[in-house]
Amino acid sequence: MHTIPDEIRLLEERREPYAVVTVVRRVRPSSANVGDKAVVTSDGRMFGFVGGQCTRGLVTDQAQQCLKTGQSQLLLITANPPAEVEEGVTVLPMTCQSEGEVELFIEPKLPDPLLVVIGDSPVALALEELAPKFGWFSRRLALEQMEENGDDPAERLKRNLSQVYEPKMYAVVATMGQYDDVGLLALQKFPLAYAGVVISPKRWRSLREALLSAGASAEFCDFVVAPAGYDIGAVGPQEIALSIFAQMIERRRRQVEVRYHPPSNMSISETSAEKAAHVSTSQRLGTGVDPVCGMRVDLDSTPYRTVHEGKTYGFCCPHCLRKFQQEPETYAIAR
Repeated sequence: MHTIPDEIRLLEERREPYAVVTVVRRVRPSSANVGDKAVVTSDGRMFGFVGGQCTRGLVTDQAQQCLKTGQSQLLLITANPPAEVEEGVTVLPMTCQSEGEVELFIEPKLPDPLLVVIGDSPVALALEELAPKFGWFSRRLALEQMEENGDDPAERLKRNLSQVYEPKMYAVVATMGQYDDVGLLALQKFPLAYAGVVISPKRWRSLREALLSAGASAEFCDFVVAPAGYDIGAVGPQEIALSIFAQMIERRRRQVEVRYHPPSNMSISETSAEKAAHVSTSQRLGTGVDPVCGMRVDLDSTPYRTVHEGKTYGFCCPHCLRKFQQEPETYAIAR
């Protein structure tokens, strides 16, 4: 037998919002009894019993409103509405011919917001550790822990983000410069309530230029909080993570309506030649030398690649890629 606790457990496992409805008072001939309970889902399904058909529809509608506002509610359904309504009570007319009266308490249960942490740094680990203490459900994604299939790292992250994504998602990139750009380029594909990156102001200016060159929109770059968190003189990963949570808590609790919504047709810009450089697992490129700085790079895993006159070039960072694209003949000849 499928019970109300069973349904609640399933809803919480799926991280779906629901409302618990409890009968707190009844006047005959109402068919409900004090203590009767029901669960109402966000799509209007009801499990349990809190009254007949007339009551059921009214309760379902009000429960869905509570899920939208996140506020609990006392609901009085009566054939004889009082002349004065007490504060905090919603009164609706009883439409059944049998009349009666029932008062119900509706309590919305909303899942903790999702926080996606990108990176394997001490700050990323601290964010993951502190998340449940501040009412967040965290998922941490790190390229270091993902199986490589010879694909583009940004695409790899985007696939993993697609698997965990939820509306109104919060995200923090904390790779400490390892692949901040890859993380942000992957995030720009998703609607977000918050996006922050652990970075210095000077380095953010350089990274922002690289993101714009890679096809990120100015709207997305303006939305990103960089550096993430408040300047509280934080020392060490735990305190840095705390400053970021303070910022996210303020946005959440004060219901700051700052959202990022990607254009439906948005994609990272790529020339045809650059697309050709994205090789499959059956076409391994091996290692090469960054023609700008001379650093050895893995041509299969670096996200910074381009093709010039039929040859694939790999780069250690977006800065070197951009310099090569500006003067390809100079660097191709030099190396």
